[in-house]
Amino acid sequence: MKEIDKIAYIHTEQGKVLMSRSKGKTKYYIPGGKREIGETDEETLIREISEELNVKIIPSTI
Repeated sequence: MKEIDKIAYIHTEQGKVLMSRSKGKTKYYIPGGKREIGETDEETLIREISEELNVKIIPSTI
């Protein structure tokens, strides 16, 4: 079985999980994605969240 390296941002608050839904879609997903060659966990998370949610993560808060 092939291994897929992915990073996800899971935020919970008051028993609820932050999820996202693409415009025009009905399914929700947890934000994140695949690492690009040479990226660290932090770099991948920052890039993916910026791309998917248009949110800038402060690296020191990871």
